[in-house]
Amino acid sequence: MNVKPRIFIGSSSEGLKVAKYVKSYFANDFECFLWTDDIFKYNESVFDTLLKSASLFDFGIMVATKDDFTVSRNTNFDTPRDNIVFEYGLFLGRVGAGKAFVLQEEGTKLPTDLFGITTPRFVLADNLLQAEKLNDELRKIGNSMKEKMKIGELGLLPSTALAIGYYENFVALSCEALIAKGELQVGGKVFKKFEFNIVIPNDLDGDVKKKAKIFCTKLGLKEAKIETSGRGYPIWVTYKEGDDVLKIYDMPPTINGIDKAIEMYMKKGHIGKTTEQKLLEERELRNFKNVIQLLIDNDAYCKHLVRFVDENQEFF
Repeated sequence: MNVKPRIFIGSSSEGLKVAKYVKSYFANDFECFLWTDDIFKYNESVFDTLLKSASLFDFGIMVATKDDFTVSRNTNFDTPRDNIVFEYGLFLGRVGAGKAFVLQEEGTKLPTDLFGITTPRFVLADNLLQAEKLNDELRKIGNSMKEKMKIGELGLLPSTALAIGYYENFVALSCEALIAKGELQVGGKVFKKFEFNIVIPNDLDGDVKKKAKIFCTKLGLKEAKIETSGRGYPIWVTYKEGDDVLKIYDMPPTINGIDKAIEMYMKKGHIGKTTEQKLLEERELRNFKNVIQLLIDNDAYCKHLVRFVDENQEFF
């Protein structure tokens, strides 16, 4: 599942030139959407769309240009459109402070609540963008976003918590048992080398347990059991004749919880899936995998044994 992280880029009509530049800058590493890219739907309020969009994207970047003129306490200020400030606050609340950014045109006044916060800035001179300064700021934002993708954070939907539970209660215990025992007997053959494969489904269409059954049947896998300190876990295994490596496969059934949570969040009252629901699924599956990978990377046993495979990957 190699879906790029998604960025929502907001701006006023006057700041659209800068927003388009931001989109082109990040296009190679991220899936970028401007507010003009069919984000706002017919028969749906702007507020509802923004609430939904803030949950569909991994990051938000708002371009604050000098579009309005405000008088505050007898002092004149150049300010951005009020909707840009609102959207920035909305994304701050939904995706977190480290994933929402405001690009501030030099000389633009932002709300006093943001005083003390370093905001990336750019310069527009005679309506011409000074790209060199902006590029430096975008590079820093890009580094920050990539760093955020390497850590697991709790979010509105449960993929992080489910990934931790799956890792702690199954993956880590199974790998520890395999290493400690040193061997596993399957079909009268004793194996001392193992490969633990976590199968991530391509989507959440249908029950994951049924998907796992189809996957195991397709590969002709055999069922075995790992005895751990806590309980015995059934697993599915396969091996080539003459091969001394036992390949273990598991498709996490706990992923079903993500689908149920998304349906509740979307207040689903229909059969079938909307584009927004599928986008949420992609994001949550990606996060589920990323969190498990982070945990694996910090465990010597798991790091030695575990890898991810795709549901449709061809074997042997």
